[in-house]
Parts: sequence; structure tokens; C-alpha cells
Amino acid sequence: MMTTPTSALENAFSDNPLLCQAVLEHVSRHPQFLDLFEQISRYVVNIKQANAEDRDGPATKRRRLENDPGSQIEIVGKSKLASELSSQPTLLRVPDISFSIPQRKKFTLVLTANALGAVGPNDTVEFGVNLKEIDYVACVPVPEKAAKQWNFAVFVKNSHGISDFGTDPLLFTVTDIAPKGGAPSGSSDTKQTIISALNRNLPVKVTEPSLEVFRSLMVNSYRKNEASYHVKSHLGTKEGFLFFLEDAVIWGFKKPLFCFAFSSIESSSYSSITQRTFSLTIKTTVEFGSKEIEFSMIDQAEHPAIDDFLRRNQLKDASMAEARRAKIPSSLVKENTGAKSELQAAENEIAGIDQDDSDDEEDDDYEEDDNGSDQTDASDSEGSDAGSTTNRRVSSRNLAEEELGSELEEVDITDDDESDEH
Repeated sequence: MMTTPTSALENAFSDNPLLCQAVLEHVSRHPQFLDLFEQISRYVVNIKQANAEDRDGPATKRRRLENDPGSQIEIVGKSKLASELSSQPTLLRVPDISFSIPQRKKFTLVLTANALGAVGPNDTVEFGVNLKEIDYVACVPVPEKAAKQWNFAVFVKNSHGISDFGTDPLLFTVTDIAPKGGAPSGSSDTKQTIISALNRNLPVKVTEPSLEVFRSLMVNSYRKNEASYHVKSHLGTKEGFLFFLEDAVIWGFKKPLFCFAFSSIESSSYSSITQRTFSLTIKTTVEFGSKEIEFSMIDQAEHPAIDDFLRRNQLKDASMAEARRAKIPSSLVKENTGAKSELQAAENEIAGIDQDDSDDEEDDDYEEDDNGSDQTDASDSEGSDAGSTTNRRVSSRNLAEEELGSELEEVDITDDDESDEH
């Protein structure tokens, strides 16, 4: 004989024990109505919870604000969401799913035709989202884990981390084991079960990483026989991981979670380049406030793969934009607009090379010698190419003394020396 689950009924009709007993007796005589009464019971419980929150304030939000005073998030079990999760037929139900955002706790993952949410004990709705609001979902491997795990990041409008008034996405983790319940017949893969259910019901498809899109050049130290799809980086002092997907770049998995859809990226650039590391800055479009988010301490070994990804997807490189150029020390700044670059100009002057082969005072490369030797030699060999060459050498030596601080031995250049050269 089928055992009747009384907990949901008792919670739903706790204030009317006679009605609860009548329902239980009816279900025992007609077990085919068990699912119907369970749905009715969950609906009643969530309506009661929603009414209590409307009266006293959301319990979930109170807990979040107590733990995180700076939180702007307000993902709570609202009455409409509770109604949609309780009244609609359940398309997928997977218990013991570890959520990280907006709460770090295990819940039952529930999917209906209209909503995706987390359900706690007694089928109380903790939080969730309406399916029509979801605009991006990614499923990526959890980095630096010996056992296979996957993170599902579900983004809705204004939850991408780049909006001025954002909300949290949903982030939950599944392991490489069979689900305890809710999987379709013949399926034992929790990850694939969830992906298939989401793809059938969501307005967008779940995006997974691909080796054809991006492959890390570092060895996966946790599973050496498997490739990695991410690079390690820092956002300020927070360590995280950048995932380069076919239509977005994601950073996680600590708050704030970032999702840069290609359409939201204005440009990308490199900075803080050293022998070992570099930084990648992503600038958002005007629609998202033209924000610049810098991810630092990326291993130099990953640069070729990242650069290839950015170029293939035409995420233009703004590394040489005027605002990003390294500041030249004032002692090296020269008013030479004709030089190919600041670095080349400095190298040419140290080497004694005149780009324009002219020593007129109007020329950019003109330097007058402090000791007056420039004037003396110029008067002795005015109009002579040899004299011009001598002036450049003296000028270059003085520049080297001034800028490099080297203690160069003074050499007196005379007319006799010049004669010997000829």
C-alpha cells in the first residue's frame, strides 16, 4: 500500500486539523489524487509564507542583510514565484544541490514551465527566477578540484555584474554522480539532466566551454590528462577564474560574478606587463556605463591563447590608446612629433642617430651642448657633413650623461682629430 506523506498536508492545514484529517482519509482511499493534494499543499504553504513576508518583511532578505550589510540583492521567495513553483507541474526536481549565490546552502532545485528556484524544507520557496527573465546560462567545470564538478551560472537582466543597480545571478554546483531523484529514466548524469531540462524550457541555450573556442596553455595540475578552459586571475584582492566562452567572458566564482556578453564589450586591453604576469582590462559599452574592469596577475604563459581569442572574436585591443600609454619621465620627454615612438626616439638619440639628418634649431632632435663645444665645432666646419656628425656625437654623449647618469670619460675633439679621421 502506498504510504501517504503527511508532512506537506499537515504544514498546509496546520490551523485546521479537521480538514487535514479529511484530506488524508480521502488520499488513503484514492491514492491517485496524492500528487494533486501535494501540489495544493505546497501552494498553500508558500502562500502562507508570502503573506508572512509581506507583513513582517522577507526572512531571506533579513538573513542576507545581517550577513552582508553592503548587499544590494533582493532575490527572495515572493508570492508570485512561490505560486509559479507550487502550482505548475514540476518538470525537474533535484535534491541536495549546493548553491553558492545568493545563499550558500543546499536546496532542492525545482524547474517548472515558468520558473527555476530553490526549495527548502517543507517545500518552502527560498529564491528563484522567472524563466522569461533569464538571458544567459553557463555550465563550466569547477577549477582546481580533483573530483569533477560543474558550476551552473544563471544570469537574468541586471545580474551580469556590470549594471549600476544589479541583482545576483543564481550559482549552483553539481557533482559527477547520479541524482538522488528527479532524473529522467535511463539518465544518471546530473549535469546533463539539468542541461537538457533547461534547454527544453529556457529562452536561451546553456553555454558550455569548448577546446575549439579556448584552451588554457597551462597544465591542469589537478587532472593532468584533461584540458582547462580557464585562466587564473585576480579582481582586486580576490582570486578567481576567467572563462572564455563562444559568446561571453565570465569571471567567478566569488561575488561579484561577471558575465561579459560580447555585445557588452567595447574593447579589451593589456597592462601591467611583466616577465611573469600581465593584466587584462575589459571595457563595457556606453549602455553599461563604459566601465573598465581589470583582471590582474594572469600568467604570461596564457597570453597567446587569450590574445588569439580576443582577435578571433574582434574584441578590439585598446592597449595603445592614449589614455593607457605608459607615462614617460619628464627628463625623457621631448617635443618630437616626428618620432616613430618614444622608445625609438630615446634609442636613436643615445646611439647618435639623427632621424632627419639635420641640426637646425627648429628640428626636433636638436640639442645644444652645455659646454659650448657644439658652437665651436659648428663654426670650424660649417656646412660640412663631418662637422655635423661630430656635433651629433657630442650631443649624444651629453644626453647619455644627463639621462643615464653614466660617468663617461671626457674626450676632446679637435680639428686635428677630425683631420686624422679623414
